[in-house]
Amino acid sequence: MFTARERTLLTSPYFRLIRQTDDFFEVQSRCTKHCWIIQKLSDDRYPVQIYHKHTKGTAYYHRHGHANTVSSAVRQIKSHDVWQLNGRRVMA
Repeated sequence: MFTARERTLLTSPYFRLIRQTDDFFEVQSRCTKHCWIIQKLSDDRYPVQIYHKHTKGTAYYHRHGHANTVSSAVRQIKSHDVWQLNGRRVMA
């Protein structure tokens, strides 16, 4: 279900791959150590769902958001990492 380009984005050095299936990738940001699930759905208004948790030890993911593309989801994750690394302050 993921294209070759999407797989490349999710296995880039920015992420550590935890698990992958036909429907989702579970990755960990090397910057913040936060864990993410990027799930592709075929019949949804927003075909990419984003789930998040702060540590691998946390039992459950929470829904973080959605996107139209995997590329957009990766940009959202990177933006979240910048926000997190800057003390949870919006940077101008």
